[in-house]
Amino acid sequence: MIGLFLDDERNPEDVTWIRYPDSVEWIVVRDSAEFTDNFWDIMKSGKDYVVSFDHDIQDFYGQLELTGYSNLKGMLDAIHYYGLTVPVCYFHTKNPIGKKNMEMYYKNFVEFYAEEMEK
Repeated sequence: MIGLFLDDERNPEDVTWIRYPDSVEWIVVRDSAEFTDNFWDIMKSGKDYVVSFDHDIQDFYGQLELTGYSNLKGMLDAIHYYGLTVPVCYFHTKNPIGKKNMEMYYKNFVEFYAEEMEK
């Protein structure tokens, strides 16, 4: 299984507060461009994957701050648009508000997407 790990500083082995599956081969990405490129590479491979998000990734597009939350939303928009499988997502960020926002967005998306796919 492939894992996509978005964080500007940490590596998966630094995250001791989450129990990841043992069989994950992590791809560590440090910014939004790397995240997007690697997400699409994983989609093309057809392999099972998981994603782990930091929130505050110190990435900017001009004056716009790009965060783990914006990457999560972009990923889920693509999944919805193309009818892809939703991965298991982890939120390893230490930002409590960012974490809650990402968890709720993901939870709501998963519920909505499941209902929509049943139609």
